[in-house]
Amino acid sequence: MDKSIKQAFQDIRTLKIQGATAVAKAIIHNLNRYGNRIKTDNVSVWKKNFKKAADYLLDARPTEPMARNGVNFIFSQIDKDRSKNVIRVKNCLKKAADDFLIMMADAADLIVRHGQKSIKNNDNVLTHCHSWLVEQILIKARKNKKEFRVYNTETRPLFQGRITSKKLIKAGIPTTMVADSSAGFLISNYSGRDLMMDKIILGADAVLSDGSVINKIGSFTIALTAHHEKKPVYIAATLLKYHPRSWIKIEKRSPKELWPNAPKSLKIINFAFDTVPARYIKGIICEAGIINPKDVKKYLKKIYPFL
Repeated sequence: MDKSIKQAFQDIRTLKIQGATAVAKAIIHNLNRYGNRIKTDNVSVWKKNFKKAADYLLDARPTEPMARNGVNFIFSQIDKDRSKNVIRVKNCLKKAADDFLIMMADAADLIVRHGQKSIKNNDNVLTHCHSWLVEQILIKARKNKKEFRVYNTETRPLFQGRITSKKLIKAGIPTTMVADSSAGFLISNYSGRDLMMDKIILGADAVLSDGSVINKIGSFTIALTAHHEKKPVYIAATLLKYHPRSWIKIEKRSPKELWPNAPKSLKIINFAFDTVPARYIKGIICEAGIINPKDVKKYLKKIYPFL
């Protein structure tokens, strides 16, 4: 396997590159460059090598459908062209990669624009892990002179919540970190009037066909508590993260992330993600606005019919 492709795989696998958007961008950029490095005049050989590299990179984080959708889009454009000339195939690859990256950027702009409208003055907002889209929604709301407070989880075992805290503090947003295990109590009315959350905004790594979403482990518990306490949960996610089934394989990461020197007889399950059922979600903040989870497929057909 190409050295650069191996390095990209390692960076994604070890979370040096983390987050669905960053992973998708990294995979598409690396495949675009790799496709131009393949030395052959035979289109069939080129496609075989390109597909091998694509499958290898996608295997780094299997619970990331946006990257897979981007790769499928690239293959669909190459197949549609039906060229038998490798140079033309490489040009088609570049255009398809650029087109998908533009789609991602346009979608993000719309989501941030729609999402910041959901933030009201004096809101207490809870978020979990690090979502670039959620971060940008909150920063945009702050730039529009809205006064609110954010509470974010530390997000064990790799503490991605620290990324969120640093970004929000830099943007001048009052931010408080809490332990993952206290998130449910914080959402509840038992935490006290000053700490009661007004809304929860989470990102998502995948949007499933039934309107449920996949997000960082701990999201299910947060959404369940919010549902019980009648606090709205919003998901900020592009429909480019759509997965055509109501189930997706949940990634399990190394037990050493939880306990590097654990007793040998101890079994450890380290889930990377969990599911937020559609019934716990007030709205999905996407390209089309803030939509009902049950309408995901309807809007997908309008905006991204190729999916």
